[in-house]
Amino acid sequence: MIRSVIFGVVVAIGVALCVVPSLATQIQTAIKSIVRRCMDAIRLNTGARLKSDLVTCDIDTSSLVASKLAGAVIGFGVSASFLVLMQSAGVAVSGGMKLTTPFVVAAFGFLYPEHKIRQMSKARRRSFLHSFSSFLDLTNILLAGGAGTETALIAAAESGDGWSFEQIRRALTLAKSARTSPWKELSRLGEMYSLPQVKEIAGSIQLAGEHGARIRTSLAARAESLRYRQMSDVESSANSATERMGLPMVLLFISFIVLIGYPAVSQVIGGL
Repeated sequence: MIRSVIFGVVVAIGVALCVVPSLATQIQTAIKSIVRRCMDAIRLNTGARLKSDLVTCDIDTSSLVASKLAGAVIGFGVSASFLVLMQSAGVAVSGGMKLTTPFVVAAFGFLYPEHKIRQMSKARRRSFLHSFSSFLDLTNILLAGGAGTETALIAAAESGDGWSFEQIRRALTLAKSARTSPWKELSRLGEMYSLPQVKEIAGSIQLAGEHGARIRTSLAARAESLRYRQMSDVESSANSATERMGLPMVLLFISFIVLIGYPAVSQVIGGL
């Protein structure tokens, strides 16, 4: 019955398109407009939610949206094809599984690129904080050797490599070309990459320099504070990983007990 209704609707649409050719153009235009609006909505939503993550990973919003849509389409197609192959091989597949599995896999393929971007940005922020603490230590050492503040900052930034030191050098170059405070540019860098620690340290050291305080003392204190904060984050991550490892051990122990006790229990039940 349902197949007959679907077949009748398809035939009616085909006849209407043949009789009124302009209707096909109107439908095509309407579909393109709807798809364009949906893409713009997804792009705006994704860009608003992941703005700092995308900037940190240097990835365009359009590329992320294209990856999400491609993951959804590929997930839907692969899961549907796999279910068809299972059914053709004689494996019983329920109707609910046919309906839900492709959409679940498509949703996973749509959300996975966003999860990957979050993980990449988190790793980059952690790496930037490590590099920034080293940068502060090097700056403090150069200041202790008699170098000026700007000279010490530039020399400390040029002593390292990688993405983090490249961003620090770029911020110092912008500050030098615009004749602004380097700590102000570093604070803006921390705000752009959602690094409140960097913004706080840069702001406090800038305030200390403007009020004539000892920059070396403030710099050393801030670097030590950042280092302690990183160590506490590492310890908390290690403790979380240790706690997560406890569940597989418990499940393994329960499986071992079941494996040992199953023959005895089966014999007892068989003797009753």
